[in-house]
Amino acid sequence: MAIALRKPVHRSTVSRPPALRVVEIRRRMTRLVVFTATVVAVGLGMLAVIHTQIASRQTVIDQLDRAVAEQNDRFDTLRAVRAELRAPVRLDQRARELGMAPAVDSSFLSVDPLVLAMAMAATSGGDSVSDVPDYLGPLDQFRMVKIMNGLD
Repeated sequence: MAIALRKPVHRSTVSRPPALRVVEIRRRMTRLVVFTATVVAVGLGMLAVIHTQIASRQTVIDQLDRAVAEQNDRFDTLRAVRAELRAPVRLDQRARELGMAPAVDSSFLSVDPLVLAMAMAATSGGDSVSDVPDYLGPLDQFRMVKIMNGLD
């Protein structure tokens, strides 16, 4: 098999600078710039809205703080008035004005455990806090009252 030989072509060694031309801005770059500007603008708008919401809620919190302070002052005033009204000297004076006199003698009465249990059952508010465990029934509670009073 024979291969034809070609004579190599020599290229000129003189190189010319490439021709200059105007490059147009790519649309992709324009879209990226517009998208970035839009994201920044929306972010700033959202930041302004959030800041406005925080400021409006802070005014509500300030109003509530003022209302709480006023109510605390009112509570302190009412507590002072109550203390004056419940003062022993005032109560004694008012009782004498109503015709009451101090007791000269006092005595203690013993209470039947059945009467005590009935009074406790009648005056209990249902879910009131007491020292009686929840798992005890009424008869068990009555037995406890009798044991506490030494009548068992």
